[in-house]
Amino acid sequence: MRNFALLYTMVDMEKNAAQRPAHIAFLKGLQAENKIRTAWKFPDYQPGLLHSVMICNADSREDVLAWFSQDPVVQAGARTIEVRDAEQGIFGDRS
Repeated sequence: MRNFALLYTMVDMEKNAAQRPAHIAFLKGLQAENKIRTAWKFPDYQPGLLHSVMICNADSREDVLAWFSQDPVVQAGARTIEVRDAEQGIFGDRS
């Protein structure tokens, strides 16, 4: 298993709000499967800005992209996603 960062960027606030309950349920499912190690969100939810970062455990970047492509906020066009390789920093995991 390797670490990958899933980056959400906000696109549409109204669509995001409408999909929030389904999105939260989706994330809880991934967390129950130990696919998400930690998550951080930014309080400024304006369109075009980075919304949140999740560190995921997976075999490949394609796995993470496949999981999060099924997220209701992504499918509704409320957010875009990017998956990047992630390495633990010098301070270790403080989640």
